Amino acid sequence: MALQDFLPSDVPMTWILLALLAVLFYLYAVHPLWTFKRMGIPGPTPLPFFGNLLSWFKDGIWNIEVNRQRVEKYGKVYGFFFGRMPILIVSDREMLREIFVKKFHALTNRTGKEMLLDTRPSGRMLTNLRDEDWKEVRSTLRPAFSGGKLKMMGPAINTCADQLVQNIAKFAETGESFDTRELTGAFTMDVIARTAFGTEIDSQRNPQDPFVLMGKKAFNVSIKNPLVLLYFVFPSVMKPILEWLNMDLFPSDATRFFYGIFDQLIALRQKSNEKGRVDFMQLMMDAHKDTEEEAEEGVKSHGQKRALTRDDVVANGFLFFVAGYETTASTMAFVLYNFALNQEEQKKARKEIKKIMEDRDLVDYEAVHEMSYLEMCCMETLRMYPPVADIGRIVDEEVKIQWLTIPKDMFVMVQVLAIHYDPERWPEPMKFIPERFTKEAREKRDPYDWLPFGAGPRTCIGMRLAMMELKVGVAKILMEYHITTAPDTDIPLKMKKGNQFPTPENGVRLKVELLNQDEN
Repeated sequence: MALQDFLPSDVPMTWILLALLAVLFYLYAVHPLWTFKRMGIPGPTPLPFFGNLLSWFKDGIWNIEVNRQRVEKYGKVYGFFFGRMPILIVSDREMLREIFVKKFHALTNRTGKEMLLDTRPSGRMLTNLRDEDWKEVRSTLRPAFSGGKLKMMGPAINTCADQLVQNIAKFAETGESFDTRELTGAFTMDVIARTAFGTEIDSQRNPQDPFVLMGKKAFNVSIKNPLVLLYFVFPSVMKPILEWLNMDLFPSDATRFFYGIFDQLIALRQKSNEKGRVDFMQLMMDAHKDTEEEAEEGVKSHGQKRALTRDDVVANGFLFFVAGYETTASTMAFVLYNFALNQEEQKKARKEIKKIMEDRDLVDYEAVHEMSYLEMCCMETLRMYPPVADIGRIVDEEVKIQWLTIPKDMFVMVQVLAIHYDPERWPEPMKFIPERFTKEAREKRDPYDWLPFGAGPRTCIGMRLAMMELKVGVAKILMEYHITTAPDTDIPLKMKKGNQFPTPENGVRLKVELLNQDEN
């Protein structure tokens, strides 16, 4: 029987089709937007298809004021729509405790299967791996960041920091201002190349090195890129297309470059058969399966751990290089900026550093751990300029968090920026106050009030190396130079609001002066 047999004869088929289209439009574009209403969650009113994307484009991600205003208006739990995708935004303390630790079994993963691109290198990055796959790869990589390994990395970090001090010297001689971020970026790139991959690129003296240029390009993935935007708004359509084309969200030329570089490093090490290496690359190689046949058969090695494939090695080498270079470089620039604006704090940090370094040549692992005031300054800077504005988790099974039952497959976003500038947690949050991080203050504070590296089992694996690298570099600079603002220093910094990461529009421009022999 045809559809017409069930309908009145005087109803045109065109009307029926229009009615059907209206129903389909509602089911596809409108019905999902009632998700938070049904859950009793407040939030800004979404539009069909676009959700709250228009306000997101207008306000940006790295926008302290807007983040605070939304919390004031909607509370510490509210809903937001990225296109049709509902995102639960959370900054409530007790919920954070459950999201990161107590209910971690239901919120282990950063992204859902429907959003995970099976392309190179993204698909095999530690940040994108899920469940047991993530656990196995992380357990393989974790030893690279132990205290013993960090101690061994000390001399290499100091050598790179000495070159940074030499590079700053020319600006002390001329009195010119300089973009601090450019110099700290070259420093962190050299550190990662040496400590993680056992190779020297000397980007501080050769900023046009292909390794440097491609490293910067690889990090420049903007959410406003049309391809990236289409992927997030229409994942069910774009995911199979991108996977069929093997098209990653990272720039293709940067991806090809790093695949080539890491292939060369692997081949050189296999040929030389050098013993005793303890760096990140060697740990991955030791867990690397040489043949595709083994990978297909699921052969186990290293006890119960699944061995790493070539794509695992390259993808995580790529991730570690790109993420470690940018985040530590930016934080270091922001620490120097805070010292330039807060001279008393700079003097206090310098006095501590000089006292600890009286009988030492290297700013080694032990020396860094004695620099408690410098650490306080770094931690306060990380509060003001956290490496990411938010942290995401996907709900893999329906879970009750406090009073709220969250359905399977919902995306939960912990809004780090809103937490770090919450006046209830941090009185006068716009001010640089290192004393917030004394031992006594930290013991009294809720651990989920400070989240620059995340929290729980999925916290940043490179946190300890980043903090050591940061403190060694800053200590070396403060022992030689007095940091000041310049006529072209932005006060306050003007941030690119559309970026996920803290990025000043005009860089971090500062000046330095050589210290007098007896100056503290």
